[in-house]
Amino acid sequence: MLGTTPVEGQGASKRSVDWLSEEAFRVLESVCETLFPSQLPPEGSSEEVAAYYQRSASDLQLALLVAEMLEQEDAETQARFRQFLTLLSSPFISLPLVGRARSFPDLPPASRERYLLSLANSPLAALRQGFQAVKRLAGFLYFSIPGVDGRNPNWRALDYQPVSSDNPTVAPEPLKIEAIAADCTLECDVVVVGSGAGGGVVAGELALAGKSVIVLEKGGYYRDEELNMPEAQGTSELYLKRGLLTSRDLGVVLLAGSTVGGGTVVNWTTSLHAPSHILDEWAACSGLDFFTHDTLQESFSAVEQRVLVNSDNSSHNRQNNLLLEGANALGIQAGTLRRNAMGCEQRCGSCGYGCRYGAKQSTTKTYLHDACEHGARIVSRCDVRRVMIENGRAVGVEALVRDVESGNQYRVAVRAKVVVVAAGALNTPAVLLRSGIENQHIGRHLHLHPTSTVSGYYREKVEPWNGVMQSAYSNQYSHLTDGYGYILEVPPAHPGLLGLSVPWRGAREYRELMARAAYFATFIAITRDKGAGTVMINRHGEAEIEYVTSVFDRRHLLHGLRQAARMHCALGAEGITSLQNRPTLMRSIDGKALTDEQLHEFERRLERHGLGPNRIMLFSAHQMGSCRAGADPHRAVVDERQQVYGVKNLYVCDSSVFPSALGVNPMLTIMALAHRAAQEIKREC
Repeated sequence: MLGTTPVEGQGASKRSVDWLSEEAFRVLESVCETLFPSQLPPEGSSEEVAAYYQRSASDLQLALLVAEMLEQEDAETQARFRQFLTLLSSPFISLPLVGRARSFPDLPPASRERYLLSLANSPLAALRQGFQAVKRLAGFLYFSIPGVDGRNPNWRALDYQPVSSDNPTVAPEPLKIEAIAADCTLECDVVVVGSGAGGGVVAGELALAGKSVIVLEKGGYYRDEELNMPEAQGTSELYLKRGLLTSRDLGVVLLAGSTVGGGTVVNWTTSLHAPSHILDEWAACSGLDFFTHDTLQESFSAVEQRVLVNSDNSSHNRQNNLLLEGANALGIQAGTLRRNAMGCEQRCGSCGYGCRYGAKQSTTKTYLHDACEHGARIVSRCDVRRVMIENGRAVGVEALVRDVESGNQYRVAVRAKVVVVAAGALNTPAVLLRSGIENQHIGRHLHLHPTSTVSGYYREKVEPWNGVMQSAYSNQYSHLTDGYGYILEVPPAHPGLLGLSVPWRGAREYRELMARAAYFATFIAITRDKGAGTVMINRHGEAEIEYVTSVFDRRHLLHGLRQAARMHCALGAEGITSLQNRPTLMRSIDGKALTDEQLHEFERRLERHGLGPNRIMLFSAHQMGSCRAGADPHRAVVDERQQVYGVKNLYVCDSSVFPSALGVNPMLTIMALAHRAAQEIKREC
């Protein structure tokens, strides 16, 4: 678990890391020390700021923290990382990079920095990938990992004050989790794999209809009062693959919830209805007319009422206000987002790590609560390996359940009349593929809404980690080309995420940018992608994602980044930066506003420095389309009832059934489709 290793001055001792040789660990230490060397503080620095610049990677035992995190990864990931470190230990690699034939640890500091910059901007994709594998994890840990006092030593210099709730809301009736202490077989009418926006709704609807329901969730369960987590712990415990999930080439960082309640626990509560033109498109391309029927609209209304979607709790923090002001300054559309939250009151800023106040109306507060009230059982930390199929009919699932305290793992079989897979667009195709279901479209047509940012820093504090995380947006450019484009929103930005995201273009510039964290405002361009990727399973049966942003989608992303830059300039930002590896930072001169000439140069750099894999940080919090619905079994995975072609009583109820990318935050659409499918499933059991 993150946060257990003491840092800086806490008496931590160096421990061995079995999966790395001594030489490999020495290389890793030197890389971390090059990323985070001790530096001369600016003249006149306060004690906290001086300590911030003087602090180095070794003071936080950063290499050990990185190694311990990667120790939890699979053997293939570890092997690729070792291969990269072995490359850096070779003196012959450094010769063309820095003109000296010496191993990386044996180079002087200035040469080591040039070496890393050469890797970051190499024409060879594998070298860029290797650099990002270390930099991102090191940056996240350096600015998020707490010491024994519960605080990261860099936070004071960043003016970061994590919101602490000494008296978080205590849920009056927390969900009851089924205890598994031995291999066993369970029986029910319906087994639901996944407990998020899709699985939670199906479980609630079917339990209310009198069906016996068992919900299996891969992640753990946390009551409201347990969600008082710092960033490092929250990322590790509430996200799929501990927050380390990426596409295979590291080109896209993938954020997906892995806890009871799934993405509805960690998302930013944005509740947008599927645009009507998208539903029309889905009906046309899939051949399924239910996308435009009143029944789906009735399901939208039902879920909106149950999760209390409203705009009264959409007060804007400083960052959201800047988005609105920037849009207004440029004369483009902007508005207030509706959210599934009640009593939010700007008290927090940690939506991405669950709601300690119980304000977020996740499935744990709504549909799963309904399900448990009507007899449903929930099994957490349950990894479903396959669907059991007999004579063309789904009859249950096989899973492994892990006991956290003992470390024991138990085999569980759940026999059911109906199986609903709602494990998300990344894990649902993996479950179907492990089950031996033959359909060439399982795992294909994956859409990710590739997202990147332009940040501006201002004279007055923004504190992007405080208040309602996401409450404003602009869809002015959602129809740039044939219904494709992007929307502009803002993200939460705590120090670890900033440390991961801010490009490393040299140790000094990186440290200076991070020192301005409280003054940053970030606008994100969320692209509706026409291009698509693939979910496969590796030799261990785990999901792997192949995805490269298409040229078509890059054009829209570039348009969005330019528009974000213009908004920052119109608002008087002192500087702007993208997340590209090459220098794309533009600063004001003598405190004056950025000029039109500077803005145009910034826009030229955005295009010139490229949007290819590991040349820019890309994120995805929206995954969809990998088991798409359609009328033709030769072109789709599920039919109009969301039943898998060729397997009776096996349903898919999550974003993987989307026929194409949605273009807006998908939670509400997942819920509506799951609600509609649940009415169909009721008739089967």
